[in-house]
Amino acid sequence: MNINQHQFEQLTEMGISLWQQRTTPSQNDTVPSQSKNNPVIDLDELTKQQLFNDILLAAGLSIGEVDHQGDHLSLGLFNWYFTKNSVDKIQWHEQQLFTPSISKISTSPVLKKQLWQLLSKYNEQ
Repeated sequence: MNINQHQFEQLTEMGISLWQQRTTPSQNDTVPSQSKNNPVIDLDELTKQQLFNDILLAAGLSIGEVDHQGDHLSLGLFNWYFTKNSVDKIQWHEQQLFTPSISKISTSPVLKKQLWQLLSKYNEQ
């Protein structure tokens, strides 16, 4: 996972070690598959959408801190996956954000609300 110098300094000040072992999701978890259900991401197309830019601002990030990793976006402290499945739900699991496409979120007040609540909770941590 890539983080910028500012994020590293914040984590260090909070006493958070960057080398923590992660647990893998159990078979009972309902986390979307990270390879089968994720569409191809066009970062240039995303940056043209106002909602995407607003989400970055809400997360305290700039476009320069977004790293395109094939099937997801690395935003430093968490990874963002866009899912193809028909579930209209936003999920957060072990520093990974799973959402429908930006266009689907932008047309759904329920999804927008879920995302803003999740980002607000994330920013409080």
